[in-house]
Amino acid sequence: MRILSLPFTLVLLAGMTGGIIREIYAQEPLTLAKALEQALEHNPELAVDAPMREAADAGLAASRAGYLPRIDFEQAYTGGNNPVYVFGTLLTQRRFTAANFALSSLNNPNALDNLQTRFSAQGNIWDFGRTRQRVEGARLGLETTDRGHEDHVRQVLLATLDAYYSVSLARDGWSAAKTSLESAESIVKQAEARVQSGMSVEADLLRGQVYLASARQREIEARGQLEMARSRLNRLMGEPVTAPLGETAPLKPASLPVPAEEGLKAEQARRRPDYQRLQAEIRQAEAEVRSSRAEYLPSIGAYASWEMDNPSLNSYGGNNWIAGLALRWNIFAGGADAARLRAARQRLEAKKRELSAMESAMTLEIHNAMVQFRSAEQQVEAARAAEAQSEEGLRILKNRYEAGLATMTDVLAADSQRAAARAMFSGAIYRHRLSYAQIEYAAGTLTATSTAMNP
Repeated sequence: MRILSLPFTLVLLAGMTGGIIREIYAQEPLTLAKALEQALEHNPELAVDAPMREAADAGLAASRAGYLPRIDFEQAYTGGNNPVYVFGTLLTQRRFTAANFALSSLNNPNALDNLQTRFSAQGNIWDFGRTRQRVEGARLGLETTDRGHEDHVRQVLLATLDAYYSVSLARDGWSAAKTSLESAESIVKQAEARVQSGMSVEADLLRGQVYLASARQREIEARGQLEMARSRLNRLMGEPVTAPLGETAPLKPASLPVPAEEGLKAEQARRRPDYQRLQAEIRQAEAEVRSSRAEYLPSIGAYASWEMDNPSLNSYGGNNWIAGLALRWNIFAGGADAARLRAARQRLEAKKRELSAMESAMTLEIHNAMVQFRSAEQQVEAARAAEAQSEEGLRILKNRYEAGLATMTDVLAADSQRAAARAMFSGAIYRHRLSYAQIEYAAGTLTATSTAMNP
């Protein structure tokens, strides 16, 4: 017998162990809390918000720089024999002498080099609120980014809950389809036995075989629905869409407290991040209007510079400085200031109308979510009773068919009704859970620990 080498054996054992671990992990139940935790940490849409927040924070820092002076350094070399250039450069180099007043020197100077080293500074002393409004606008931009992230979190929570229970619903659908397939196979076997014994006709067997083919088709479709539901949940959690997924919690009826609709409406404006974000955008638009108005006013600034003008790197020249104050007032800019102010006012008006539209939409959203929840609650009770009745009806008809007191058509119809009743019951529970989450979503109270996530 050939003995495997140690390295090969270790690799083989590691691969087998990894496969076993992956298999065990895949079989571990996936709780809703764990799915939500993974989604909040790894969701690809939420990952976009972090750099956007950093960009908004950097924008705020850039706007605050308007309060500080700007300092520039410049190193330049010039050379030439232009009379004006030579005359001025000799003065800045502090090398002008009486001989330079000679007409020949003034009209036909020798070429002169100048190595200039300069530091300059300038800053606003008073700009009538321009810088302040820019800082305020950037601060509100940071706030809108934060509110936008909170809204994205809310959307991811709702989508993850929906996807989680969609997996449970699809699994129930697949289980019902498999049960229906097994039932159809049993019915066909019964029909074959009855035909062989002369107690039934071939037509019953044919009907059963057609029903069996239809049951197989439904089972294949239900299996595909389950695979797609798992892929969607994996993506929301930031996992590869084909990654192994633990079993989600079964769909079971839950008693959920019915909140007061009026109380939810009163809390919406305070709790919903998308509403608060729009309010911040309105304040940002107001700051833009104020900043546009300030363009009509003057600004007062200060400036200063220090420079060294040397004839070369090896020789010393002049040491010069200059400082001053300046008032700048734009008298006419071709109507650009007026156009920008008018545009800012229109953007503000658009935001105000958007807020009004959102308020009415939020009221409708709460009302519709409450209606859907009450309807789903009633559907759960009705579907529970229907499932029990269909199960009992199928049992009775199977016994009657065995005794020759019922037809194959009766049994097949009862089996279809049982499958439909099971699907209806699971769907009603799913809608009940989702509609409650939609109530919290509309009210702005949906979190990873709210009632919808922990029924």
